[in-house]
Amino acid sequence: MNLGQRYFDAVVQMASARWWREVILTIGAVLGVVCLLLAVASIAFDVRPLVFRSGSMAPTINTGDLAISRTVDAADLTKGDIVSVKANDGSRVTHRIVEVNHRGGSAQLTLKGDDNQVVDAQTYVVASAERVLFHVPKAGYVVSWLTGPIGLFLLGIYAAFLFMVLFGRGRGDRTKRAQDGARRTTMTGPALVLAVAGVVGAGTLRAEPTWAAWTDSGTASGGMFATHTVTSQLTPVCTNEGGLLGILGYARLTWAHVDPRYEYFWAAVQNPDGPQLASGTVQGSGSSVTLAIQTSLLNLGLGNQNVDITVRARLKNSPGWTASSTTTTRVHTAALLVGLSVRCGSA
Repeated sequence: MNLGQRYFDAVVQMASARWWREVILTIGAVLGVVCLLLAVASIAFDVRPLVFRSGSMAPTINTGDLAISRTVDAADLTKGDIVSVKANDGSRVTHRIVEVNHRGGSAQLTLKGDDNQVVDAQTYVVASAERVLFHVPKAGYVVSWLTGPIGLFLLGIYAAFLFMVLFGRGRGDRTKRAQDGARRTTMTGPALVLAVAGVVGAGTLRAEPTWAAWTDSGTASGGMFATHTVTSQLTPVCTNEGGLLGILGYARLTWAHVDPRYEYFWAAVQNPDGPQLASGTVQGSGSSVTLAIQTSLLNLGLGNQNVDITVRARLKNSPGWTASSTTTTRVHTAALLVGLSVRCGSA
């Protein structure tokens, strides 16, 4: 191979490498712009991305679509809006409003999936809801993949590559390196910044999954049927128990056992609006139910802290069948002498 052919091949190889680098940087820059816009919109306008995991809103919104929603007050909700709300079991449901009754600062919503034959079994009373602004078909698959383990791993490798491009040094004389560095900074600097922002933004982006749950009706030709509504238990009676002079004492919650078929799901949440500290189920014994709230259960440090204990009745082995309301009891941790106790009421 002569010298001219070698030179030509080297130029082609360099041009190809530069072209691929520019393509990768452009993709990263576009991703950066999208993620930055989502981050700004989330902070400034209180918007939330939603990934649809089921298809009862088809053909309007299908499985795998990405929707952008914004929180609005109950007074702004109208019939025909697509809203995202929390169901009794804690899952998120996104359906269309078919009936709305405004009551002061709240609204009672009856929802229905576009592809469902009947309305949702549950009605939702909300002070605000996330109204869907628009959706992007199949984009939810991309967001879910990017925020998954493999996606985050590849994004990390991509970020390392971008920094190598930004701070790397090629071979050649000092003058040529300086000229190449200046040209790279001028031409690709903004793209690199946006690309790195895209990697960071994609790594922190968390789109909340939502169900557009199926609801349907059927016809039976025979047999006997009965309906059942899970009855809420009464508010527990809280008493202070145990401990010498309050040391290592605990709060005992007691309430009437509503039905032998029931169990009771409870959760302890640090007040106000703090994290969930513990949760579980408790069974009834005879005509009453007892739940002991101890310091080891809450795993809190020393000091006075308020904790809300919520309790909801549900059918055993059927967690989807729950009471329509919960009860809430306030307890607090108290540092007494050399020990920590849980006592009834607020700190």
